[in-house]
Amino acid sequence: MLVMLASSCGYGFTPVGGVIPEGSKAIAIPAFVNNTKEPYAGAEVTKATVDEFLSDGRLKVASPEAADLLLKGLVVKFELIPQSYTADSYVQQYLVRIVVDVRLENAKTRQVLWQEDGLSSVFVSTYPVTIGDITVTKIAKEAALKKASQDVAWTIRSRVLEGF
Repeated sequence: MLVMLASSCGYGFTPVGGVIPEGSKAIAIPAFVNNTKEPYAGAEVTKATVDEFLSDGRLKVASPEAADLLLKGLVVKFELIPQSYTADSYVQQYLVRIVVDVRLENAKTRQVLWQEDGLSSVFVSTYPVTIGDITVTKIAKEAALKKASQDVAWTIRSRVLEGF
């Protein structure tokens, strides 16, 4: 009975799915355009997205000329949202939020296969402010930027390969 129930659910695993056309083997991920004032936001989201597809392994990451798919991105927002304050009203901790617009195209025909505007990091990525030591605060901010970028990259990979 369990076998019949499992086979009738309609859910199954495929090498690639989501919005990927059958036979697609390689994806190109050019540098995300950074439309924010945070200098490394575009580079971090690009690196995290490439790493996410490389670690997944279902699609080879290739140059645009050799790819079946082209994933383009625009970092539209980098927000630092105060989360807590000291007794003297100084910000003690920030939340980092990244918002991107992404589009997946057929690399040969440029047909848009999937597009989502306003995709943002959903997991909490915060960093503390160390009053009197800007270096420690800067290192913590960079770590939070990487974590938020990885979160966005995971969401992009999930939407492209699994459709959710």
